[in-house]
Amino acid sequence: MSGVHICSVLVLDDEPHVRAALGRLDLGPGISMFPCATVDEVMATLAREPIDVAVIDQRLGPGEPPGLTVLDRIHVLDPDCFRIIFTGGADLEFATAAINRGQIDAFIAKPWDDGQVLSLIHQGAEACLLRRHNRALLGELSQRNADLIDFNANLEKLVEERTSHLREAHERLKQQQQAIIRLETSGVVSFVARGMAHELNNPLAAILGYAQRLRRTATGDTANRLDVILNEVDRCRQLVDQLRRIASPLNEVIEICAPEALLAHAEHQRRERGAAVPIILCAPNLPKVRAAPQSIARVMDEVLSNALAFGATRVLLTASVEYGRARLLLANDGATPGDEIAANATKPFFTTRAAAGNRGLGLAIAAGLLRDQEGHLELLSRPEGGALVVITLPAIEDQQPLRTLVTASAHAGEILVIEDEPLLAELLSEGLREAGWMVTVAHHCASARARISDRSWDVVFIDQHLPDGNGLDLAVELTACGLHGRLAIMTGDPQAIEGQTIGLPVLAKPFRIELALALAASLSAG
Repeated sequence: MSGVHICSVLVLDDEPHVRAALGRLDLGPGISMFPCATVDEVMATLAREPIDVAVIDQRLGPGEPPGLTVLDRIHVLDPDCFRIIFTGGADLEFATAAINRGQIDAFIAKPWDDGQVLSLIHQGAEACLLRRHNRALLGELSQRNADLIDFNANLEKLVEERTSHLREAHERLKQQQQAIIRLETSGVVSFVARGMAHELNNPLAAILGYAQRLRRTATGDTANRLDVILNEVDRCRQLVDQLRRIASPLNEVIEICAPEALLAHAEHQRRERGAAVPIILCAPNLPKVRAAPQSIARVMDEVLSNALAFGATRVLLTASVEYGRARLLLANDGATPGDEIAANATKPFFTTRAAAGNRGLGLAIAAGLLRDQEGHLELLSRPEGGALVVITLPAIEDQQPLRTLVTASAHAGEILVIEDEPLLAELLSEGLREAGWMVTVAHHCASARARISDRSWDVVFIDQHLPDGNGLDLAVELTACGLHGRLAIMTGDPQAIEGQTIGLPVLAKPFRIELALALAASLSAG
């Protein structure tokens, strides 16, 4: 990591050109060199800096002791320091004898080879690091041996305590095993639930659409019965959502929450435990969301911790709502994350601050809590500097009245519907045509590609699952063809594609025709 101190190298030589030549060597990042001309300078440097590698000339100037004597002093002060003697060609036998007696670790003969010097310094740095590590381990071992003697003196009490600890560990192990079983079961149930959600939501969408169309013109008892059908379809949709959440480990009930209250709760909890808190500002009239309040407060807490870790002093909460999803934007004035950090921020154990004790789990935990309640989290960089955390959650939508009529619009254009379910394609096409749209239907990716080349489309609706391909892949392909900003994905499982749709709006099945019309109008106008 740039700027991190790895190794300190001390050089003692009375000849300035030697010190200058060594100073020009590219030792690599994190390695600091301290050139000295006298023994007094060496002692002063040792008093203020821990030295990992010492390179000392054997023949120093008048009045100075031999280099070997200086290395002996260094060894007394720091036994772990890697000691290298500078010698002339005539002193090789002396240097070899010094190594054999353990007075030095290595020698460099003058004139030297730069590559050899660099290699030896790096080798010395690694050897010193190992020595320090081994000494720490020996100290720890000595302490543990002393502890063991104390334990033996109180063996009966120790056995009782150990037995108690084993019982607790056994209980924790049982709980962890049960948690693993629940997670494995949840994974299977989640996979099955997603498949069922797609299969159930398609027919529900058809029932909802046709019942809604009939309801517009029905009166009396027929209208009342159609109202019952519409209400029951909404109930079925809620049941499908509940089925999808069976795999969720949440112990909380999903309820209507105010984001600013959840952020305030997180701030209060941090103050209660003595943790730092930045200046927090909230925009007015924030939209409410569907969420588990304690879990989202934990998410907010992790976001604040991450912001503080990167030097933030202020956090601003704003929000927007689009297509039934609330986007909570938490902007801070800390360090601006690079592309790699932004892309990997929610991955477990990814951290750039391991040296500070961070484990890279904060935002990963937050993202996991959000996934369990149809949410999503991502980290972005702000153009003006700082970081932006985007939390996406289901918004509380205002329901459209059942008696709302669809009227033709003079501003409607041409729309391509790519849907392999005939009933859904017919239902959506008729509703769009009644609103003034010219509608073309394609049932496969291949036929959709052919129609894309025919003309310029104002809007394209794409089903996620098609017989000959994935609607998401087709959307990426069409985006490259100049249709960016005019595409929307239709799916029975919006949670499964959260964060994968390159920013496309999602029309969740079953949907009311008014929502589809509003989305088409928005894409066409944008």
